[in-house]
Order: sequence, then structure tokens, then C-alpha cells
Amino acid sequence: MAKRVSVINFKGGVGKTTFSFELAAGLARYHKPARVLAVDMDHQSSLSILCLKANGWDRVVQTRNVVDKVFRSFVSEGATLPGREIIYQASLAGSHYQNLHVVPASLQLDDIEIELTATHRGNAIQSEWNKRTLMCRWLEENRIDEDYDYIIFDCPPATKIVSQNAIAASHGYIIPVVPEAVMERGAPHLAQMVRTGIDAKMNAIASFGDARSMFVAETKLAGVVVTRIQSSGGFSGYTDDHTQHLNSLQRRWGADLLEPYIPNGTGVSQTLSAGVPVYDWAGTQNIGNRGIHTAYRDLTEAVKARIDAL
Repeated sequence: MAKRVSVINFKGGVGKTTFSFELAAGLARYHKPARVLAVDMDHQSSLSILCLKANGWDRVVQTRNVVDKVFRSFVSEGATLPGREIIYQASLAGSHYQNLHVVPASLQLDDIEIELTATHRGNAIQSEWNKRTLMCRWLEENRIDEDYDYIIFDCPPATKIVSQNAIAASHGYIIPVVPEAVMERGAPHLAQMVRTGIDAKMNAIASFGDARSMFVAETKLAGVVVTRIQSSGGFSGYTDDHTQHLNSLQRRWGADLLEPYIPNGTGVSQTLSAGVPVYDWAGTQNIGNRGIHTAYRDLTEAVKARIDAL
């Protein structure tokens, strides 16, 4: 059975999709024969474009064989739940990533989520349960769990119905943060929301809906990861502001704050623009000389240990 994990944060711009991409690629590359499925739950489709390249994503969107179909099966009369046709081999060069697959999203997913909120099937409580366990149903009916070791959901910066679908199907969740004041408040609030605003409410209505074998009653925190921490440029480590807030994060999260921390810099954005994981640019100045590929590899190792323990 696959270990399923959601990567989520209320706030955008924290490196959530970048982390999802590097984690999925790192698991596939360094932990063979691990089979990894990355599921893009964000209508911005950034993970899809990274995994399939822009032209490949455009072609896939034209076929409409995207994650949107899972949710459209609830909102559109006559629409059926998709099968494995929405799963694609990642278009990353070399043999390192042959075991990395992706379920892409499209820009229309945001519109479908609005429809999903307004659509009801059956009685009110049953409807709320069924629309929040569509991803569980897709995994179950297509026996997806049998073919993967890890399933990673890249969630949008919100906890609306699409994100709740990911949480309902996940054994754990990961919160990427930047050491800033808003993260000190936002990350604990998100953890509380998962526990009392999603898990507790889902458990309260579970008996009123269709049974879902992929539903996880308690989605546990797998870890908090620091992305885009700013170096001071000298020998003193991080900037004063980031050091201050990092210390606060360490006090708040303790062992749940996973190391190493990923440094900010142009190298990561350059690799993303090129459509490659940081591991493929180990020989460059902005990645290799700064040890960013090593930091992501080691962070993947730390996260994997936490996911495996869920």
C-alpha cells in the first residue's frame, strides 16, 4: 500500500510546489525502486507543467484527461469517474525518473471547485461526505494504491473542497514554510484546521456516506520543512529576520521541523525554468557550489523517514 501525503499551506509563495516536485523526484531518483505518483490538486498546474513540460501539459489539457475529471464526475450529470487515463509518465530526462508519474491538473479546476461547492447529490450530509472523498474513491476503484509506494498531493493555498479531498486520502501532511512572522501564526492554525476543521468533521459524517477504504480518519503531521531561507551572505548564517523567526519555528515545532533547511537563491528558480530537478544541476555554480542539490536530497531522506513511519 502506498504512503499518501499532502503538501499544503494556506499561503502561496512558500515553495510548496517546488518542494512537492523535488520530493517526488528525489524519492524516484535516490530510493529506487520506489514508485512515485505526484497528483496536482492546484488549478495553477505548476507541478503538471514541471513534470510534463509546457507543451506536454498543453497536449494533455486538450484531451481533458486531467485530475479535474475526478471532481467533474460529481458536478456533471452523466459524467463518470475516470480511470488510469489521467496518469502520465513524467517527462524528465534520463533514467533516474522512470518510476515517477503524474496526475496533472488544468486551469479549469478552479471553476469545477466552485461548482463542486454548489452541487448536491442525495441528502445533504451524504453529499458533503461524497464530494470530499472523490479522490479516495478514484484511488480505490482504480486500485492505484497497488502500483505506487508514495503518492504526493500538491495542494492549492487553501483548504477548500479539493484540498479536503487530498487530506481525506492522506496518511500525513507536510507544511512548507518560509521563516517569516506570518508562518509562525499560519502553520499552527493550519495544523489545527486539519485536526478539527477537516478530520474531525469528516469522521463525524463518515457513517452517513458511502464507505471509502482509502479514507484516512487521522491525517498526521509528517513534518514542517523550511524553504527559501535567506543567507546573510557572510559568515553569520541567515539574515537577522530569518534567524529570529527560525528560532521561533524551532521552539514551536521541535522535532517536527525537519532539516536541512533549503536556502533561497536563483539556482532553484533556474532549474524550474529549465524543467529539471535540482539534482540534475549538481555541476552548476548556483546549485552545486551552494549545495542545494545535497540539501534537497538530505531533506528528502528526512521526509521519507517521517512518511514511512505514518
